[in-house]
Parts: sequence; C-alpha cells; structure tokens
Amino acid sequence: MVSDPGHRRVLAARRRLLMMLLALTVASGVLAETRMAAWWVIVPPSVMLLGYLLLLREAAKADVERRSVRVEAVAHVAPVAAARVAPAAPAAPAAPMAPAAPPAKIIAFLPPQESAQEPIYDQYADAKLRAVGD
Repeated sequence: MVSDPGHRRVLAARRRLLMMLLALTVASGVLAETRMAAWWVIVPPSVMLLGYLLLLREAAKADVERRSVRVEAVAHVAPVAAARVAPAAPAAPAAPMAPAAPPAKIIAFLPPQESAQEPIYDQYADAKLRAVGD
C-alpha cells in the first residue's frame, strides 16, 4: 500500500498523536466524571481532538491527490518509455503551443534625487531646549 518510508513515518506520527489526544480526552472525561476536576476540563482536549480530526481529514485528501498525481505521472511515462524502445508510426501533428507570456515589467525603486530630498528631522537636536513633559 505505502512504499515510501518517509510517508510511513508521517502516518505513524499522525497515528501516535491521534492516540495521545484520544487518551488525553478520555482521561479528562474520567477526571470530570469522578469529580476530581471541573466539568470544563473536558473542553480543551475535546477541541484539540476535533481540530486534529479535521486536519487528518484534509491530510488524507491531500495524500489521495498526491497518490493520483503520482499514478498519472507513471502512466504518462510508461508510453513514452515504450515509444523509445519500439519505433512508432509518425504521430499526428502536435497542437500549437500557447504563446509565451509577455515579459514582466521591471520597476526600479531608486532613492529620490538629492535636490528634492528634505533634510532629515532629528528629534534629539532640540532636546536641551525642551523641558521634560513638553
């Protein structure tokens, strides 16, 4: 099913975190049920578990999409490799390529000219002339 060792580690880490959040939620429920903790102690682990389940759902969708892209890439490469091995009949003319995008406009951020530049305001220049709190 999963042949990539990196993906196996990711799945194992997801599983470990899910089990830890489940144990934390159950433990908080037990503490609240036995009146050793307030009822609201259940809320944070439950919210974390719910959020993580939503994250796992999206991760599973991403995994399926990544797997389908990989399968399509392999399916696309196989005919190309077969064509290299056996000479094929002349193919139909390829569709014309889309025109290239126009070149990007380059914007230069240059400092203003010296003549147009205002003198820099020094907030401490007149500090001796001012009283405290002015």
